[in-house]
Amino acid sequence: MKLFFYLMLFVVPLYAEDVTPVSFADLKEKMNMEGMRPWRQPDYSHQENAIGYETGAFAVPAGMEERVSFWIDIYTKYSTDQGLLHDSFYVNAVYEVIDFTDIMNNESLNNYQKQRARAKRVKERKLAVQNRLLKLSKYKSPAGLDGEDLRYWYMFAKSDEMNKFRVAASKKRLRFQLGQRDRFIKGIFLSGRHLEEMEKIFKDYNLPIELTRLPFVESSFNYKARSHVGASGIWQFMRYAARPYLKLNLSVDERNDPLKSTVAAAKLLRNNYKILENWPLAVTGYNHGPAGVRRLVRKYNTTNLVELIDIRKGRFGFASANFYASFLAALEVEKNAEVLFNQKLFWDQAHDGQEIILSKNMSVKELVHLFDGDDALAKRYNAHLRSAVWKDKVRIERRNFIRVPSAKVDYAVNYIKDLKSAKLYNAKTYKVAHGDTFSDIAHSFGIRLQELMNANSNINPRRLRPGQKIYIPIK
Repeated sequence: MKLFFYLMLFVVPLYAEDVTPVSFADLKEKMNMEGMRPWRQPDYSHQENAIGYETGAFAVPAGMEERVSFWIDIYTKYSTDQGLLHDSFYVNAVYEVIDFTDIMNNESLNNYQKQRARAKRVKERKLAVQNRLLKLSKYKSPAGLDGEDLRYWYMFAKSDEMNKFRVAASKKRLRFQLGQRDRFIKGIFLSGRHLEEMEKIFKDYNLPIELTRLPFVESSFNYKARSHVGASGIWQFMRYAARPYLKLNLSVDERNDPLKSTVAAAKLLRNNYKILENWPLAVTGYNHGPAGVRRLVRKYNTTNLVELIDIRKGRFGFASANFYASFLAALEVEKNAEVLFNQKLFWDQAHDGQEIILSKNMSVKELVHLFDGDDALAKRYNAHLRSAVWKDKVRIERRNFIRVPSAKVDYAVNYIKDLKSAKLYNAKTYKVAHGDTFSDIAHSFGIRLQELMNANSNINPRRLRPGQKIYIPIK
């Protein structure tokens, strides 16, 4: 799930094995925008009513120190033009730092070529590390070793695995982790849009507000975050996990609304705690699934997460085994951000949007009118609207919501009241003929199959009937 080299910024969670460059040049410009405000250090006091909360509730558990330290380094020391080759089980066993600065500064390469060059360098360095480990597997003692050979030997001095160097050389164990320093700084900036509202939501659910920092791990608060496995939004909800809490239909995907998804995350985490009864397990359950964690708890008769990780031997994937550690690292980094990053930090201006439930279908042009024709601003306030809406192929269906600036609410309500309800689809209809398939119809009309299926998501493509009417999106 994590081995995908060519995704753009924030497409995969932060612990992914990713060598993709991040576009960070626009951060300075964004930080100079009107409304920028000073960053506020988190305040986690006065949480007496929070579920499962006590002094040191999110202290680093004994035995997890090295994992947390590894992620603090990833978040603070290495940019997305750098990364570490390391062991996936003994994460503090770092073989080498890989730097891509020369590739990124090579003006003769386009972005795709740079990505390929980065991936090639990682592959070459992995091979070099594997060869060194396989060479060491033939030694019975460190006698005669020096330099990097000796350093590698002592990195595994405490390991009692059989054939430990040969096992460490396997593809499953040898791993590359991209640095996150620039992403984390940008994440702090982006978090300013909604973090105060998110804290209020978690307080309303009597949950520790530290949990509102999980998006640093999941998405770095990038509101456009999409995963190649289907996770979406700042909380990186999968569709199946979102459906009990959020609305997903032709018009909207509420996983991408920062506040709606925060309410959903609060409900999910509260349910995880009810099942697992401590926060290390409940937070891990956010990534691994609470049922899977509970099975391990029952199988090994322990609620100690460190014990479960140490005996996992493949039962937790790398992401699940490191999820709580990376969360604790994110808490530590944010708390001491200006010291660790050695710079003044800022929040983006806070959003002051309010929801309006639609009583009729609404077109994207009518929505953008409420933002004085500013398409980008309309998208920023309405990240939950699907791409088909922005392409004017599907209307925003009634009973869904839009979000507008507070100052525009009265005007928007009156404006919507005077609108005529638009057709749900900006499309023409087609009567299915005998033998038709969605693929045939899409080809006939010169549109992509996925577009046709999206416009007819209520129809099972395997059960088309002659005479049935379907929608054909208008280009």
